[in-house]
Amino acid sequence: MKKIGRAWVFGAPVLVLALAAGPAAAQKKYDPGASDVEIKIGGSGPFSGPASVAGQLVKSVGAYFAMVNAKGGINGRKITYLSEDDNYTPPKAIEGTRKLVEQDQVLLMAGSIGTPTQLAVQAYLNDRKIPQLFIATGNSAFYDAKNHPWTIGNSVTTATEGVLIGKHVAETMSGAKVAILYQNDDLGKEYLGGVKAGIGDKAQIVSAVSYEVTDPTVDSQIATLQSSGATVFVSLSTPKATSQAIRRAYDTGWKPKMIIPSIVAQIQGTLAPAGLDKATGVITPTFIKDAQDPRWANDPATIAFLDWMKTYDTQVTDTALAIAGYDSAYTLAEVLKECGDELTRENIMKHASSLTKVHPPMMLPGISVTTTPTDYRVIHQMQFQSFNGKNWELYGSVVSE
Repeated sequence: MKKIGRAWVFGAPVLVLALAAGPAAAQKKYDPGASDVEIKIGGSGPFSGPASVAGQLVKSVGAYFAMVNAKGGINGRKITYLSEDDNYTPPKAIEGTRKLVEQDQVLLMAGSIGTPTQLAVQAYLNDRKIPQLFIATGNSAFYDAKNHPWTIGNSVTTATEGVLIGKHVAETMSGAKVAILYQNDDLGKEYLGGVKAGIGDKAQIVSAVSYEVTDPTVDSQIATLQSSGATVFVSLSTPKATSQAIRRAYDTGWKPKMIIPSIVAQIQGTLAPAGLDKATGVITPTFIKDAQDPRWANDPATIAFLDWMKTYDTQVTDTALAIAGYDSAYTLAEVLKECGDELTRENIMKHASSLTKVHPPMMLPGISVTTTPTDYRVIHQMQFQSFNGKNWELYGSVVSE
């Protein structure tokens, strides 16, 4: 009976077989990329070039679906996850995405990473009403239900995280003098606006200085911020600048309470280059478990994740990126399960935009994924953690915007 969709589609016998099969078969609906036996999904990320480490997240999505297939697939269908190397450049992302859609005939795009590359293909996918789901970026353009109804990201938005950082300062460091370093682009400015909104009038921002991505160092910016007399330093920066800021502040004897965003909270990628001793005491918000944290050593979900990483994720060495891909694929799998036999792009978006407290395995307790047709922001809560010189240590309770 499973051959009906392909073997009989052009012949008269299809009507007889469909009637004989009953209501369940009659309700099956497929868009290109879906069938009785397969669901094709496309993804894009940098597998080569200077940002190639980020491509590990996309590889983790594929590895998750390899595990799903080994367990029988989703509703009896095998997941074929096809991914293209975009080299972290918009032209390559456009080329690869068009290939996946027009030649490979994927049902949807999901699990990709890269703000500039995914922005470059967003209009193409939305114009064709092809889901662009669970993109690994916090840029607000990926959570805009009104203007980009076929796109949903898979992180806390940059603005929301900024608000939560600001609220943390306002509630736990009330009256503090705050200095802010921010990247002079949409990312940095979106963070900055959120932090200001979260702080409100509960603390004084005494200095806010920008830097360019092309700047060789942020030494001069740190000198300016230090001279402000600030007791709290919020560094809204990307990995290289964050490492430099941590090291420079320490080396010059400036020891404010320092907060960094979650996107740069990698111990090996950001803190180690600065010096783990110099990074001790740095604060960051998070919404995922740290698989290396001893507190999760006996956690069943963490044990299962680490076992999966050994068994399926052989190309990935960055645990944080592996967790992001793992949880992203889990959320997508939940959407596809809910779609049942109606695997149309419209139905996929219907379910992806109506998630209610979905809890991916490596998400912190008390935090879940929720979307509505008018609000595509998937994460609304975070918890703060402090670096002790070896690991991140959670403290306080889950906070919400």
